[in-house]
Amino acid sequence: PDPPPDPPPDPPPDPPFHTTYAIFKPRNVVSAVSVASSSSPQHATLTDVMNTAGVPPLPGHVGRLDFETSGLILVTTDSLLLRAVLGWPEVLEEFGGAPVTKQYELLLAGKHEVGSIALKRLLEPITHARGNEIFHSDAAMTIEHLGSFKDAELAAGGFRFIDRIDGEEMQAEERQNLAKLLEPAVSRATGNSVPPFVVFDGWCTRVMLTLQQGRHHQIRRLCKRAGLWLRHLRRVAVGPILLGEMRPGDVRTLSVEELAALSEQCMPLR
Repeated sequence: PDPPPDPPPDPPPDPPFHTTYAIFKPRNVVSAVSVASSSSPQHATLTDVMNTAGVPPLPGHVGRLDFETSGLILVTTDSLLLRAVLGWPEVLEEFGGAPVTKQYELLLAGKHEVGSIALKRLLEPITHARGNEIFHSDAAMTIEHLGSFKDAELAAGGFRFIDRIDGEEMQAEERQNLAKLLEPAVSRATGNSVPPFVVFDGWCTRVMLTLQQGRHHQIRRLCKRAGLWLRHLRRVAVGPILLGEMRPGDVRTLSVEELAALSEQCMPLR
């Protein structure tokens, strides 16, 4: 009799399953992850945010946001995706990818017109020293003027409460101090009521910047060089991934479609 046919080859193993979260990092949260919850009782971390949201904490956050910066940050178990989104040249080259852009919404003190000299300076590259090294950072790719408005409370210090979730008790003293700043004073010379001083007469301006790098506090350095007072900074997009309707402290798992769109940009040959 004929010998029995060879058994069919084993099917290829399934690709490893990875999880990627989009997190709305609140203001006053440290961009750090750990196995356990934060070891420092002073400041919450991304791990604390994930625990509070009721999802299993993950390692591997894509870049950092300053302590006072809020907005979108990705956390993933996929180390290759992490390196690609961070823009590692060898990963982008191997998988035919391009650097992932990031979008930021800036709240600036003062009234700044469309096309002002100060705003135009954000579109110029910047060089800075860090330790013994010199770094050359690209300019912002685009700038969009979102509007100017008057808000005395926001201008006087209310910007410090934007996107915070640390509770009313922790903010109570700060809010009391802000309320005092907004109280009318009494002139010693005339005894008349004098309106409180509010910087730039309460004017604020919002703009949107698109960057390809966003390293070493790049936006803060650009604003300082341009003479702009940056009051709050929020990242609203990482490539095709949008902050959307998320609220500070929210955590969600990226959809298959979002992951495909992100991979298509930074490593299409994977």
